[in-house]
Amino acid sequence: MTVPSPDIRESPDDGARKRKAHKKSRRGCRNCKLRRVKCDEVRPECKKCIDFGVTCNYDPKIPDLQMVFDKAASINDNNARKVAKKSFLANSTLCGNEVVAIPAVLTPIISVSDGHSSFDLDHHGLGLLNRFETRTILTLGSAKTASIYQEVSVREALAHPYLMHIVLTLTSIHDRYLAPTPSFKPTIKEFHHWSEGASLLNKKLSTPWPPEDRDSLWTAAALLGAVTFSCVESATPEEAWPLKDSDNSDLEWLRMSDGKQAIWKIADPTRPESAFHDLAVELRNDSIYAASLAVSIEHVPLPFISLYDLDNESTAENNPYYTPIRTLIPLLQMECNHTTIVNYLSFLSHMGKEFQVLVTQKDPRALLLVAYWFGRVSHGTWWIAGRALIEGQAICLYLERYYPHEMTIHELLQFPKLDLGLPMDSVLRLE
Repeated sequence: MTVPSPDIRESPDDGARKRKAHKKSRRGCRNCKLRRVKCDEVRPECKKCIDFGVTCNYDPKIPDLQMVFDKAASINDNNARKVAKKSFLANSTLCGNEVVAIPAVLTPIISVSDGHSSFDLDHHGLGLLNRFETRTILTLGSAKTASIYQEVSVREALAHPYLMHIVLTLTSIHDRYLAPTPSFKPTIKEFHHWSEGASLLNKKLSTPWPPEDRDSLWTAAALLGAVTFSCVESATPEEAWPLKDSDNSDLEWLRMSDGKQAIWKIADPTRPESAFHDLAVELRNDSIYAASLAVSIEHVPLPFISLYDLDNESTAENNPYYTPIRTLIPLLQMECNHTTIVNYLSFLSHMGKEFQVLVTQKDPRALLLVAYWFGRVSHGTWWIAGRALIEGQAICLYLERYYPHEMTIHELLQFPKLDLGLPMDSVLRLE
C-alpha cells in the first residue's frame, strides 16, 4: 500500500527545492528496510539488528523482526509457570523472609489460530488484550461505536491472528502514550506485532476468504487506521513531514485511509447481517457529508473563495479543492472530541484522489486545508491528537518558510496556528 511521495518544495524565489541525489543500496537486511533505518550490510548480522535485539535476516528463511530472546523467554515462561503451579498447590511461597500469597487462579496461555496461522498469547499479551478491552478500545470513536467495537474486536481477535496482532500493537502504542514519560520509540514487541499483523492481513486479502470473515476484516482496517495515525516517531515539528527529508513512511495515514475504503467495499460493515449494521449512518459519515453538500458558495469565507478560485460553477470535477473545503467548513463550527471524531474523519474519506496527490506534492493550498483539519483534531482523542499537533505545526512552519510572500495563505494560516499552539502574526475574521 506504499506509494512514492515526491519531494517538491516550491518557493517564489527558486522554484522547486530538490534533494541532493544519492545512490540507494538494496543489499541491506529486511529488518532494516522494514524499520526504515540504514543497514550497515555487515554479515552475517548487521549492527542495527544486534542493537535492536532481533535476528538479522539476510536469509529469507528467517522471519522479520524475530526477537533474539523469544526462545529463552518461552523457556523462562514455562519454568515460571511450573514454579507458580507448585507454589499454588502450597497456597503460599517464601520470598526472602516474607510469606507471599499466590493467586487462587492461574491465567492460562491462550492460543489464537484460524487454521492458517497461529500464535500463543503469553502473560504480556494477555495483559495487553485486557487493557485493550477495558481501556484502549473505549477511546476510539463515539460511546455508541466504542461499545460495539469492544465486543466485536475481542471476539474476532481471538479467532484471527492478524487481528490479534493489530489489537496488541494499538494497545502497546496507547501504553507508551500513557507512560509517565511518553516514548516516541516503538518497542521490539510492538514492531513485531505490527509487522505480523500487516503481513497476515495482506495474505488474508490475497487469498479467497469466507463471507463470515468480513467483520474481522473491517475491524482490522479500522484499528490499523488508528495504529497508523497514532504511531508518531517525531518528537518535534522539524523532524516531521513536510519539513523533514522525504521517505517511504511519509503520509502513511493518508494511504491507510485509501486502504480502509478498499476494505470497506469488500467487507461492507453496513450490510444487514453485520455486527456493525446499527452503526451504518455513523460509519458512512452521512450526517457531516450531508451538511457539506448544503454548503453553497455563499457560506464559504471570502478569503477561501479567492485563494481556491471558487465560484458558482465550481464542482468536484473541475476544482480539486471544492469537496475538501465543503467538508471542512461545517467541521470548523464544532469541537473535536470523543463524540464528534467520526464526523472529523469524513474529511479523510471525502477529500478525493486529486486532492490527495496535491497533498503528497506539498501543494501550499492543499497543505493549508490539512493544517486547518489538523488544528481541529489536535484537540481530539489521543490516537489522532499527537500526529495532528506535530505535523500540523510542521505544515504551518513549512508554509511560512517556503511561501513567505503568499499573503492570503499567511492570513488564513493564523487560525490553525492558534489551534496548534503556535504564535499568531495577526487575526483575520472569516466573514
